[in-house]
Amino acid sequence: MSGCGATRSFKNHKEEGGENPMTERELVDKKIRTFMDNLWERGDPWDIESSAYERDRCAQLLKMLAGRRYARMLEIGCGAGYLTRLLVPHADQIVALDISQTGIERARALSTGQTDVDFRVANIMDYKPQADGPWDLIVFSDTMCYLGWLYPFFDVAYLAVQLFDATHSGGRLMLSNSMGENDDWLLRPWLIRTYRDLFVNVGYTIEAEEVYKAAKKSVDFEVLMTLYRKLPEEKSTGDVS
Repeated sequence: MSGCGATRSFKNHKEEGGENPMTERELVDKKIRTFMDNLWERGDPWDIESSAYERDRCAQLLKMLAGRRYARMLEIGCGAGYLTRLLVPHADQIVALDISQTGIERARALSTGQTDVDFRVANIMDYKPQADGPWDLIVFSDTMCYLGWLYPFFDVAYLAVQLFDATHSGGRLMLSNSMGENDDWLLRPWLIRTYRDLFVNVGYTIEAEEVYKAAKKSVDFEVLMTLYRKLPEEKSTGDVS
């Protein structure tokens, strides 16, 4: 998905054959679902399952998570479940979300037998992470840049607050996003670093951070990978009389 030439001029309109106008948010939801479904119907639009770049990127992300096992994990924007399948050895239970019905169907088909993964069709902007939480790990890989393009910054910031509230005390969030000085404005480094700082501002502490550098189809990318932790609250011992 590319943000080139994209606009924020979504307006209320009437669906064909309907009488009730859609809100801007409903229109965004419908457009992105249709767009992503059309992409996944072509197979693997980003060559995620065959690209050495994607394989090595995911390996670096998993390396940052190594040494721990997470009881409950939430993955946002799982697509066809490539990274999800790699995360399975690190978790007891995974809830993996994607807005595309086609993507989720592909993920389920490719993950047959992995009963510890619950693939769901959902828009993270409408999902209530607290309802299924608390989470020991939230994985947010190459998805935040699209949300920042499609939704007002207030809504994106509120999502960050919701994720923080839904994270178990001592739990973690992995935020990973590609950066590039190419024609795709969604991936501008200053934007990606703004999203990175947002999660610090809502309460997370950075535990580890790395920049993975590689080329995909002759285009140079840097991937900013940040592992955050929600520090446990200090327990008050009270006065000793």
